[in-house]
Amino acid sequence: MPKDFGTIIFEVNKFSGKDFEKKVPVLTYLSGNQVGRRIMLAEDRITFGRAPEATILLRDSLVSRLHLAVDFNRVHCHYFISDLGSSNGTFLNGIRITEATLKDLDKILLGNTMLRFGWSDIFDLQYQAEIDNLLNIDELTGLIVKRRFDEELNRYLAVALSKGADLAMIMIDIDGVKQINDTYGHSFGAYTIAQTGKLIKAVIEHKGLASRFGGDEFMVFIPNINLEVAQQIAETIRQQVECHLFEMAGIILHPTVSIGVSEIKIDDTIVSLFKRADDALYQSKRTGRNKVSTVT
Repeated sequence: MPKDFGTIIFEVNKFSGKDFEKKVPVLTYLSGNQVGRRIMLAEDRITFGRAPEATILLRDSLVSRLHLAVDFNRVHCHYFISDLGSSNGTFLNGIRITEATLKDLDKILLGNTMLRFGWSDIFDLQYQAEIDNLLNIDELTGLIVKRRFDEELNRYLAVALSKGADLAMIMIDIDGVKQINDTYGHSFGAYTIAQTGKLIKAVIEHKGLASRFGGDEFMVFIPNINLEVAQQIAETIRQQVECHLFEMAGIILHPTVSIGVSEIKIDDTIVSLFKRADDALYQSKRTGRNKVSTVT
């Protein structure tokens, strides 16, 4: 799963002068639907393109299926890029190239997507991580924002469909938030939503991604699992919420969650996958709440 959503926290007073000299290679999106995202480079080849087999999948109609490769030259210790026979070309600082060595702050354009190559020290990474959090993390729940969730779901769904792999979606709605708001005030409702988000994150972390869909609704996708496993994970979420001590200002609250689960089909789109999970969610709500349902 993506690893660029967490907060990187550093205690500056623990660093020595040598830390200012440590640099790591990073590609940063300057345009496109993933603007601001950063890719830490290793010494392995990475490829960009619209094909699921590309290391980095781009939702850009002007990008070829396999468009660009980034490699490390172990002899001369530098990174270089190679155009992979793309239709619309690869441009480095405005000049079309077939292959070129990368230098600090070089700008790479493929289709409508622009990347910047750079060497960042540990303090730059700290700063960028904080910016990432402001742009991509819901402050109340700690989950990624829906825009970023949709981008990642698009990528993983395309890969799953092309490879015939499993992928499941889980829709979650908190039961009783309106009653909590009406009885105790909106701060108690916000507390309930925040705690539920944290419980969901703890259950699905390292398995998939979750986001707040609306005021008190959440959505989750998990790649490489079937409907049966997804139901088990959803049931774990339901139990965690039911058993959690929701206590604020000495008042104990008793929220539960209704959950709907769906799995990918061969001709699915995000809309159809979402609709089945949403239909299953409302089946849970219509038939008593605090339960997990599926629609096949």
